[in-house]
Amino acid sequence: MKELTAELNNLLNNTCGDPGIIKKIKSEKALFPFSVETKLLAYFLSIGEISFDKYSQLHNDYCKRNKYLDLFEMAPRTYGQTWGEQHIRSLFPEFIKATKENVSAEYPAFDGEFDLWLDGIRIEVKACRANSTKSGGNLASRAYLHSEAKAAGFKYHYQQLKPSCCDVFIWIGTCRDKLIYWVLTGEELQRTGKLGSQHRNENTGVAGVEVFEGQVFMTEEELKPFLVEEKDILSAVRKKGAK
Repeated sequence: MKELTAELNNLLNNTCGDPGIIKKIKSEKALFPFSVETKLLAYFLSIGEISFDKYSQLHNDYCKRNKYLDLFEMAPRTYGQTWGEQHIRSLFPEFIKATKENVSAEYPAFDGEFDLWLDGIRIEVKACRANSTKSGGNLASRAYLHSEAKAAGFKYHYQQLKPSCCDVFIWIGTCRDKLIYWVLTGEELQRTGKLGSQHRNENTGVAGVEVFEGQVFMTEEELKPFLVEEKDILSAVRKKGAK
């Protein structure tokens, strides 16, 4: 939005638009999809201050910078528990959704403790959206570009982690212009020393506890050893999940 705002400010400062109309547009209630920005652009189009080609360029550039912005508008449960798993399966249909019907023949003890199944490998998918915590507004308005998230040292937060209940984790980091992927085993997770307790289980990480649950806050630098390219997710899971 910073880039689009700069373009609009340039038009406001260097065109012959009617100040009264511009003031009215800015003061009117904005309801989706008629935002202040879209109405201003429509006005500048109507008076010939920008061409349709220029408008299209602004639109296309904005879409490239914000290709994943819609993910920041999803409800937390939809994003965290549904989108991530479906996204991975859309990339690699080889992953099987873990249900009693799908995995009970090979894994009779299944009780919903992991998301995906691949040739005997139990996989849990988690996703986290990178956004500024220093400003107000809705999540989409605070969404980071990847470069902004790195510069801010953003800590990706993954919770309800049960390393004893799965073999491999796939973690997705969502920025408005990029998706980042990390693949790690439950053992690798515990070796990071970042697995902290979660309110639902005070015994997280305590030796001897059969099933424990925790959470992590980790920067991209800390997650770097587990970074994989999107095209390599399947092979990384196979390699790390090999018995």
